[in-house]
Amino acid sequence: MNRVRYLDSVRRGLPEDARVQLDQAFSGDALAARRLMLVAPRRLRGHIAFLAYQSKLGNPAYREIVKAVWSRETRHLLTAFWRPQSVRRMLARAEFRIPDLSGPVAIFRPVETGAVRKAKAELCWSPSRDAALADAARAGGTTLILQATIDPDDIVYWGENDGVPEIVGRHPVRDAVALDPASLIRSAAAIGQAVGKSAR
Repeated sequence: MNRVRYLDSVRRGLPEDARVQLDQAFSGDALAARRLMLVAPRRLRGHIAFLAYQSKLGNPAYREIVKAVWSRETRHLLTAFWRPQSVRRMLARAEFRIPDLSGPVAIFRPVETGAVRKAKAELCWSPSRDAALADAARAGGTTLILQATIDPDDIVYWGENDGVPEIVGRHPVRDAVALDPASLIRSAAAIGQAVGKSAR
C-alpha cells in the first residue's frame, strides 16, 4: 500500500475531531500530536507513528507521537507489526534525550534458558541489574540474566516504564554473557561487603 492510501485508510478510521489533530500534527504541531495520540483509537496508534516516520515528520511533533505509542501498554502496536530494526530507526529519529554518559554502559535482561540467542536481538534492556533480577524472580522457572555493554553513542532511547529504567540500542546486542541470578546476587553482596569494609 502506498503512503497516500495508507494515510487515507488511517484517517478514515479516526473520529472526526482526531482527523483535525492528525492534519495539524503532520504539519508539525507538537501539541496537536500529543492530543492526537490521546484521542486516536489504540489500534491505529502504531500506524500513526509509522506514517509519521515514513513522512519524515520533524521533532518535536514526531517525538510526541512516538513517545505516546512507546508506553508499556501500547508498544506492542509497533513491535508486533514492524521488524526490530525498523522500530530502532523510528526511536532514533525521535532523538530522545540521553543522559551524558562516559564509557560503556552495563545493560541487563532476564531470559529463559534456551532463548539466549534470540534474546540478544530484543529491543529493551535495563541499565539496572537489580531491576533485571526482580524481573527474573517474578518470571520464576529457569531464568538467566543476560549481561552486556553498550556504547553511549549507540543508545537511541533511555527512559522509564513503571519506574524501571530501560535502554534501546541502535543495533542488536552482539556479545552478551548469560549469568545465573544467584551468582549475580552473591557477587553484588561481596562487592557491597568490600565497599563497606573500605569505608570503615
